[in-house]
Amino acid sequence: MMAAILRAGRFFRRILSHLLHGRLSSAAAESRAALRRSVLFLRSRAGARQLRAELSGRVAGKRVIVFPPTLDWHLPLYQRPQQLARAYSEKENTFVLYLTANAAYDRVVTAEKLSGTLWLVNAALSRELCAVLRGAGETVLSLSWTANRRYVELFRPDALIYEYIDELEIFDGYDETMRREHLKLLRSADLTVCTARALYEKALPFARRAICSPNAGDYAHFCRSALAPPAPEASAQAARFRFTLGYYGALASWFDYVLIASAADARPEWLFLLVGMDYDGTLPKSGLLERRNVLWVPPQPYERLPSFLRLFDLALIPFVLNEITRSTSPVKLFEYMAAEKPILCSRMPECLRYASVETYSDAADFLRRAEALLARRDDPALRASLRRDALANTWEARAEEILAALENAKRAEKKRPSLPPRAVKEAVSD
Repeated sequence: MMAAILRAGRFFRRILSHLLHGRLSSAAAESRAALRRSVLFLRSRAGARQLRAELSGRVAGKRVIVFPPTLDWHLPLYQRPQQLARAYSEKENTFVLYLTANAAYDRVVTAEKLSGTLWLVNAALSRELCAVLRGAGETVLSLSWTANRRYVELFRPDALIYEYIDELEIFDGYDETMRREHLKLLRSADLTVCTARALYEKALPFARRAICSPNAGDYAHFCRSALAPPAPEASAQAARFRFTLGYYGALASWFDYVLIASAADARPEWLFLLVGMDYDGTLPKSGLLERRNVLWVPPQPYERLPSFLRLFDLALIPFVLNEITRSTSPVKLFEYMAAEKPILCSRMPECLRYASVETYSDAADFLRRAEALLARRDDPALRASLRRDALANTWEARAEEILAALENAKRAEKKRPSLPPRAVKEAVSD
């Protein structure tokens, strides 16, 4: 599922607490984080002049894409914001500024150079960035959290992209204000990018221009999974079973514990390897861990995921079907593809789009399809199909698609008749 996925999203808030603070109480962790942010803020003010000196020449004449603060860049789990920022930065004549609130993993005083065209900037210096951006050839703002709409007024970009990445209801603090801000972004953004078809259909009646652009995979990172060292936390146990059926990601109410328990009981010779965070306390209550052929490994850094994926004979996304999962585009789906692992998912609409992916309808169907896929795990035709889908769904391809759609939107906007000043005012304030 997709600060949090955005400082308020529950999933990443709990991941940050789990991975960074360990056994510290949440109150102590919050106090320490607040103190660190205060120190970084004071130091950043002294570096404002340095920031302008470092960046003004670099952005001059370029298309600059700005990401307001959502996820810390150095969060162990790379998600859509970081992946798209890196992909955009590799485009011709493009420079990316990724703002950070230093929520947990970042320690940025002024700016940190991630590559020649991708910089991490302390969000406390946002006003100073306005002076830097005056020299840009074009400024594009990419928002994925309604609370960041204030950056539109601050930066006054030439173009606005609104990323509609999940059902609003999954975020902490969801209320009428968030819904209103969401509608304002749909109506004002030059381009609304929806990560699932269900979200796209909801956006269409309100958005000026919308496209469906699902999540994608980091092909270069995951295509070499077979060469990664086997994860020692699981490799010895995996060797004792005939097959390993694996999953990584959040373990929460949307994970189908009942189905996996049934499959584990029916196939004691299969190991079910689950890598990820017990997000909402449902894992121990599920009874899965009482089974000898179920192994749980706590969440792992992004860099280590290929070492676990290497052990999978079959990659799973066993989600319960509900309103949220029907609007979910799982990033792991494309990472599994890149590793050329057979994939078995519940019948989520976003998983039905790909020829290389098998889906099941119930527990009996799960077993039948799992056995068939395990028999074909080395089938060259299946591996080639997975590879084709992986290469067609990279972050580089998504970046190209979104930027092309933005250019089309701008051209279409130029052809529209101008609204009278009163109508413009009413449209913006609606």
